[in-house]
Amino acid sequence: MEWVVRRAIPKPLIDFVAKPDHALHPYLPAQLREDWGRHAGRVEGVVHVQAGWKAKHHFGLVDETRWLESIDPKGETIQAIVGAAHLEASDLDAVLDAHAAASSRFRGVRDMLAAHGDPSVVDWARPGASVRHLSWRRGYARLGQRGLSFDAWMYHHQLDAFRDVAAEFPETPVVLCHLGSPVAIGGPYAALAGDTEDRERVEKTWRHAFARLCELDHVRFKLSGILMPILGFGAEKRDRPMPRTELVDRLGPLVRFAVETAGIERCMFGSNFPMDKVSVDYVTLVEAYDELLQSYDETQRRGFWRDNARAFYRIER
Repeated sequence: MEWVVRRAIPKPLIDFVAKPDHALHPYLPAQLREDWGRHAGRVEGVVHVQAGWKAKHHFGLVDETRWLESIDPKGETIQAIVGAAHLEASDLDAVLDAHAAASSRFRGVRDMLAAHGDPSVVDWARPGASVRHLSWRRGYARLGQRGLSFDAWMYHHQLDAFRDVAAEFPETPVVLCHLGSPVAIGGPYAALAGDTEDRERVEKTWRHAFARLCELDHVRFKLSGILMPILGFGAEKRDRPMPRTELVDRLGPLVRFAVETAGIERCMFGSNFPMDKVSVDYVTLVEAYDELLQSYDETQRRGFWRDNARAFYRIER
């Protein structure tokens, strides 16, 4: 099966997911709860962020929200929903209305912006999903006017351009997903960052752009997806998961810089499961963050794990 998939799917996409089975098999609340392991008692619920729902037309993206409502109608696991929408579309308001009608837990939109000039790196952004398009910027502003938030995901070299949009429309609450995905910051990925000098250049670009985004008070930051293969840490290539001690050592510089620069009050945890299952198990991931954040007080840590996300996504329970 994996051989067939690898023949049928473009190599940049295969490199991005590393092992197709993590992306192709169903991943439902029951599987997620099983992955929580001994930390299940710490989890009160999750925020679902759009997961590449396939639709023949724009309005069909609402079916993801309808489906989520059908599998968890009482919100026992899913407490907020971030749906998909094409922000430049002429029927944007109708699609947003339909999302809201489908679920009272609909809170905002993620319209993926991640695109890269190197052909070995997969582009997730549609041609219309560009911060340089006036129609897209109008849609972004429309979210804030409607009381909705934006989950922003892009690669590190795109952060500066996005900052201009976020600064222009401060009424739209925004959270940066995956810390802006600094491509190949941890090691070689595809055709990129073959040596230390390349990685240092990536890190310098990412740190500068991340710090500039932190200057905007209304921006929040989600610590998630840091072990995706595209960052180059190579955990997905191992026969055994990366142990907690090594995880803390490898990810520590990124996490500490992000939290210290943004302030822990503006940061929140994101597991990025099931995509990150290829690199780490949930228990090890949680315990690595516990160690990295042990110097903060109980209120600050509770904010990172729960309260900051509750506030951003307007979760009352």
